[in-house]
Amino acid sequence: MSEEKQIASIIDDLGGRENIKDYFHCATRLRFNLYDYDKINKEALKANSLILSVVQASGQCQLIIGNKVSAVYSALHNLLETGDGSIAKPPTDSVSKHESITSWVFAFISGSFLPLIGILAAAGLLRALATLLLSLPSLAGNSTLTILSFIANVPFYFMPVLLGFTIARKLKSNELIGSIIGASLLYPEFTHLAGQTLNVVGLPLIVMDYGYSIFPVFFAVPVAAYLEKFFKVNLYDSIQLFMVPLLCVVIVVPITMFLLGPFGKYLGDYLATGIVYIISVNSLVAGMIIGAAYSFIVLFGLHWAIIPVVFSNIAHGGDPIYAIGGMSAISQMGVALGIMIRTRDARTRQIASSAFFPSLISGVTEPILYGLIIPNRRTIYYIIIAGAVGGGIVGGYNLTINNLVFASLLSIPTASNMLVYSIALFATLITGALLPVIFGYKTRS
Repeated sequence: MSEEKQIASIIDDLGGRENIKDYFHCATRLRFNLYDYDKINKEALKANSLILSVVQASGQCQLIIGNKVSAVYSALHNLLETGDGSIAKPPTDSVSKHESITSWVFAFISGSFLPLIGILAAAGLLRALATLLLSLPSLAGNSTLTILSFIANVPFYFMPVLLGFTIARKLKSNELIGSIIGASLLYPEFTHLAGQTLNVVGLPLIVMDYGYSIFPVFFAVPVAAYLEKFFKVNLYDSIQLFMVPLLCVVIVVPITMFLLGPFGKYLGDYLATGIVYIISVNSLVAGMIIGAAYSFIVLFGLHWAIIPVVFSNIAHGGDPIYAIGGMSAISQMGVALGIMIRTRDARTRQIASSAFFPSLISGVTEPILYGLIIPNRRTIYYIIIAGAVGGGIVGGYNLTINNLVFASLLSIPTASNMLVYSIALFATLITGALLPVIFGYKTRS
């Protein structure tokens, strides 16, 4: 079967064009929100050579493609989109099945963050590289590297603006309204007053610094999306062009500044503090547990609920959660290295090498997880053991990272103690590699 026919068959195996609510992709996965998940033909999807694995989690059907995901997504986009740029709608009585509130929340969070992951990963790597070079005595204070560091910091500082856009897109509302709501929290003359209390129409407004913040826009933009729909139904068509965005912004921005912003910021701060406190009770044990389990947290899409906490921790000086969890990714790289050394099968060695070397630099391990580990279930125990080793070291020494960067060689400069973090990284990598070399990797029937 040609690649074009394989891509077309994906649509049929998902229940047809009319069963697809929306779709997008991340670094290695195609993600589909469907109306009826009972219509999925999993066996046919798994038999498709373009697909490494099929996962149903976080209220989505996720097809793991690997490095060709962008090309496959583009081909699917061309097949799915109609002349007016929208997906064909199902009958009016069609509703989503098997989508709990929890699944919807995770799908909402992941769908909002996924478009940003590439730029955030790139910015994190750039910041890590600039930080590493600026730490060298000969390059300390170098203006070019300083500017690069500033550029790398932009996506993180302006996170409310970026998320305002992606959340609005996820909710199928006006992306520019969402962006303006996020930008209003960062307006220089407003943030300059941070810490002061203003008297606005007789009400006290506590001005806060919302740079790097996540939660305020997650509350504010859905309110704006609801108001937008309401106004489009109740206002005359002739004035909707300017009145809908005007009313949404004039209503939601003050509400955000008065209520949603402080509430969201405090909620994020307290949630982050609570998780960090749990780690502080026994950081060694917590580190081992998180390091061992984080691969499965990612596998089921639960890590999206942690990302806002990670951002909040970074904004307050450093995050221990991502520092520990990153060791699970390193453990997967180690397993890929071990399989590459152990195997005598040329195809397996090619898969392992093509997944291992890029992941060591980029930190993207889905090709390893779904191309090597899931098909060889014995290696699941290896990533648990290796992740616990690295997580225990990172947790035991209370290490943190100061940037959201995928765990890799280039994440080392972001650690609070680069030497100990390097030891943890290579201990995890070596442990993950030795286990398949010594005990094998194939699961016996």
